[in-house]
Amino acid sequence: MLRRMPRHARASARRPPAGGVRARTRALLLDAAVRVFARKGAGAAAIHEIAAEAGVANGTFYNYFRTREELVEAASLRLAERFDDDVAVSRAAVDDPAERVAIGTRRFVGRAMHDPTWGAALLRVWASSPVLGVRAARGLLADLRTGRRRGRLRFPSETAAVDLVQGTVLSAMRTVLEGRADGAHASAVAALVLRGLGVGASEADEIAGRPLPPLPPAVPVHTNRRRA
Repeated sequence: MLRRMPRHARASARRPPAGGVRARTRALLLDAAVRVFARKGAGAAAIHEIAAEAGVANGTFYNYFRTREELVEAASLRLAERFDDDVAVSRAAVDDPAERVAIGTRRFVGRAMHDPTWGAALLRVWASSPVLGVRAARGLLADLRTGRRRGRLRFPSETAAVDLVQGTVLSAMRTVLEGRADGAHASAVAALVLRGLGVGASEADEIAGRPLPPLPPAVPVHTNRRRA
């Protein structure tokens, strides 16, 4: 006959692991979510798929995230950082700072159109976490400073220029998510951003219409079947 587990023991069994084990398992879930998102999009990813990808039991998920939406936001932050890295790699060979700004603008607006759930989660994360905005501004600031030093871009304030670019991109993503934009929206927004940074209208349109450099190949998906 099976003996009933004491109450304190049952509570202990439900308690999430502490310290390094907890941090590692949470990272496993986030990385698994990023891989599943990359394959299916954030909107189509189910909890059981993410748990299986991470190699943990389904119930383990709720020790780390209260809801699926909470995981989507946390994973979207990680995915946005990686996407920003991929965009930086893709434009590494582009010397013109104006084109580099246009590429970043088009990539983020286009990604929101391609994966609306990711885009919506990114907007929520951006509003609640200053980390992403600061991180994304590093590369942008470098391009703005290079552009102004060369006389390619003209603006009175770096802070205002960053606000112009980031604020316009976020607003454009919101417009996309609300279904009020077509496939040409990303290029149109990029052209207006360049005009705001001092590029002539016809040249801004030409730059914003150039073919985008390819993103780096996706990292191969590896699964971890360790049970946590």
